[in-house]
Amino acid sequence: MKDKFFKACATVSIAVFSYLAIIIFIIIYFNAPNSYHHKDKRFIIESGMTLREVVDKLYNEKIIKSPTTFLYISQLIKGIDPKVRYGEYFFEKNISYYKILHKMTRGNVFFRKVTIAEGLSSKSALVAIEKAVGLIGQVPESIKEGSLLPETYFYSYNDTKVGIIKRMQDSMSKAIDEMWELRDQSIPVKTKEQAVILASIVEKETGLDSERDKVASVFINRLNKGMKLQSDPTIIYSFTMGDKKLERTIRMSDIQNNSPYNTYHVYGLPPSPICNPGIASLRAVLNPIKTEYLFFVASGKGDHIFSSTLQEHNFNVGRYRSFMKAKQNEQATGDILDKEETPPPSSE
Repeated sequence: MKDKFFKACATVSIAVFSYLAIIIFIIIYFNAPNSYHHKDKRFIIESGMTLREVVDKLYNEKIIKSPTTFLYISQLIKGIDPKVRYGEYFFEKNISYYKILHKMTRGNVFFRKVTIAEGLSSKSALVAIEKAVGLIGQVPESIKEGSLLPETYFYSYNDTKVGIIKRMQDSMSKAIDEMWELRDQSIPVKTKEQAVILASIVEKETGLDSERDKVASVFINRLNKGMKLQSDPTIIYSFTMGDKKLERTIRMSDIQNNSPYNTYHVYGLPPSPICNPGIASLRAVLNPIKTEYLFFVASGKGDHIFSSTLQEHNFNVGRYRSFMKAKQNEQATGDILDKEETPPPSSE
């Protein structure tokens, strides 16, 4: 009896030991660095693919060395028919088999990104979206200028172009709605659309965060006094409509352009935004700082000089022109237009 008992115990011990050895082997093998996969790689699982098809593709793309072993252990860990989620995955070099399986069954897909920079026109934004790798579908022929919130947007494989555009538009609507409720009630901007229009002009006038508040205050002050905005970017937009760059400097003759976008020609705001403004420019317009500034001109060093009187402004314009002429190998500008301090004719 004792011999049978000891034999039974030995058999059980061997079985348990063998089972534990197999488990330990699987854990070590499946979690060990995969030296066969020696470079970072993106991997796409199409909708409807089975685990067997995915494993074959992993093998064909040289991510795993033994498809049979990978499949068997995957089924042992996750069940006979584990579901893998479609999408694009990023497998770093030497990634373990376990991490590969974990990513695919959890749906830890790789996200790409497309960036809409502050000041980008809607036409240029559509070009960027059209070129974004992994997005499907068609872009619309046109979208409203100023309707997209500049930001970096993340997306996954097979997201639609129309879908990401809607996200950008929803983000802009949400941002302007929230800031509109907190606006300075005294500003001469009476609608959300007007706020976006003026913010788009501020956005194109300066790329410096430190200047946006001052630039916005200039235009707010000019609107309050009934003066023309006289913004150079609006002249440029009247020629390009956001479709291209103006491959020349602004000429004095350009102020005679009678486009409704030319704020040297019209009083008040242009009929629509001239770009997609960012949060900082919107905030600068809706909650402007208090200044007496009515003019600004480039310094020639990347920023602007602000002034409260036409005399100061014209002096600063002269300094700018002298500075530019003094720089060797620089093209003489002559493109800074003297502002006029003439209010609109009285309606009386």
